[in-house]
Amino acid sequence: MMEKAKRIIPAVYGAIGLVVGCLAAYFILAFLWTRIVVKPADVTAHDANIVFALSIIAGIITGSLVLLLSAQRYWNPQNRSLHRPVS
Repeated sequence: MMEKAKRIIPAVYGAIGLVVGCLAAYFILAFLWTRIVVKPADVTAHDANIVFALSIIAGIITGSLVLLLSAQRYWNPQNRSLHRPVS
């Protein structure tokens, strides 16, 4: 059971990081894109595609970092704060 948990917990953190990273990056990029890069009256569908693509890339980077950090915590026995396996 512990071996499975060591794989599942980082995967869940990575998936949540992916979703949160995509959503956060989308709202931040959409706001910045329409205020700084392009005037709100001049926004086109192409601009929306650019923001979507950048938010997906940012979400993948965020999810990967969260997966890496949580995997280091749960895969290394000296850093793990879980209970010892019962024999």
